[in-house]
Formats: sequence, structure tokens, C-alpha cells
Amino acid sequence: MKKISLLLFISMFFWACKNNDADSVDTDTDSLANNTFYWESYYNDSTGKIEFRKQPSMEKLSVESIISFLNADNANIQLHYVKTSHDTIFVNIPEAMYLTQQMGSTGPMIYLSEVVYNLTQLPDIHAVNFDFEEGDHATPGTYNRNSFDQY
Repeated sequence: MKKISLLLFISMFFWACKNNDADSVDTDTDSLANNTFYWESYYNDSTGKIEFRKQPSMEKLSVESIISFLNADNANIQLHYVKTSHDTIFVNIPEAMYLTQQMGSTGPMIYLSEVVYNLTQLPDIHAVNFDFEEGDHATPGTYNRNSFDQY
């Protein structure tokens, strides 16, 4: 009797998993192409490097949704979308004092890398151009994922 119950339970479990997979298939190719996750940057004390981890997203990724995510996570830095040209997204930070003067030297690199990793996961986007007033710890310009290899 125990064997039959166990077999029945396993069969129902696999059937439920199979049906859930079928129900959750996203036919929206843009959503599949965007992988529906955000990148989160952090400083790893053990390695002394900036590292990245994925944060699941329940929404379709777009420039607007990514910037909203970044702005919600960084109340002192408000990123504004300007335009997209070729493979580059242009953004502006009107009030950059916190970014350039108050986050130390590692904080701005973590923030800039997080913005770049998130926006360059969009199809055909390979770089992010930042426009803000330069400070002691952050410089405006065009960054891509390779810009953070040394950190």
C-alpha cells in the first residue's frame, strides 16, 4: 500500500510540474530575449572585486522598467532616460552629488556597473552613456560591461 501511495504521489507531482511548465511558457519573444531578471552589483570582501547576481523580475524588461528598478533601489540617485542611439543608451543624473562625492570610491563603481549590466541586457544595447557633473569618485562617459573588469 505504501508503494502504491508513493508511486501515485510521484506521478501526480511530475504531472503537476509538467502542466505548470506548459502554463508558464511565455510566448512573448521580447520577454524571453530579456531573460526577465535584473542585475544587482555588490562588492565581495573576499575577492576584493565587484560581482553580480541576478534578481528575478516578474515584468517584461524595458528601458523604463529597468530605470524604475534602479531608481527605487537608489533613492539618492535618480537616473533619467535621454535617448537610444545605435547600440548605446544615453542617461542623465541631474543631481549627482551623492554619487560623485558621498559614496566613497567603490560605491559609484558598484552603482555604474549595476546600471550598465541592467541596461545592456536589452537586445542590441552594448553601452551606456552617463551624463552628470563629474566629481571626486565618478566620471561621466560611455561604459560597457568590460569597463568594470578591473574592479
